[in-house]
Amino acid sequence: MTDVASPRAARLAAPRWLDARLVLGVLLVLLSVVAGARVFAAADNTTQVFVAAHDLVPGQHVAADDLAVGRVRLAGSGGLYIAASGAPPVGYVITRFVGAHEIVPIAALSSSRAVTASRFVTVPVEAGHLSDDLGRGDLVDVYLTPKTTAGDPVPAPTLVLSGVPVQSRQGGARSFSGSASLAVVLAVPADQVATVVHAVESGTIDLVTLPAADSAAAPTSAAGQS
Repeated sequence: MTDVASPRAARLAAPRWLDARLVLGVLLVLLSVVAGARVFAAADNTTQVFVAAHDLVPGQHVAADDLAVGRVRLAGSGGLYIAASGAPPVGYVITRFVGAHEIVPIAALSSSRAVTASRFVTVPVEAGHLSDDLGRGDLVDVYLTPKTTAGDPVPAPTLVLSGVPVQSRQGGARSFSGSASLAVVLAVPADQVATVVHAVESGTIDLVTLPAADSAAAPTSAAGQS
């Protein structure tokens, strides 16, 4: 009896497209891991700084509830802002307007030792005697040119107060003399209110805008903090 060889069983081979899908899936997983790692690395590259919990106005003394903490990427500008890793600038005085949720800049603060409590004084200023773009938060020097009688020489102006923050500006009204005047509200130190009011009644007021706020005696900056 002759032996007949049995046919070799055929093995099932995986389709080639299945291998491609497997490789593609592995690559997608690796890409997701790499992308996630980069996102976490970028998130860690932030700095805690103080932000305004609400609007901060010139002349205001900073209290603890005026500040909140935020995390931001400063990209080399940390020297302009206040690191939340240090003590909050409680007691410092706001020298220019800072909007709610904005980062509090060092240049917007002044040492409380140099500034007393403020009062808001409305000063009428004729058009042409103040900057056209004067606005809230600007600092101004207040000058007085005394009134004179007809024929008398005009006296030189005198400096009444220096570095006064502007709280608000309204304008366009006509005074009794017929000239256009604007109402500028200044945050005047309490012990200088009488001086400013007397100056308003004594002659013509000029407001000279300072180019920048004094940033002396500012708190610790956020440079190098993380």
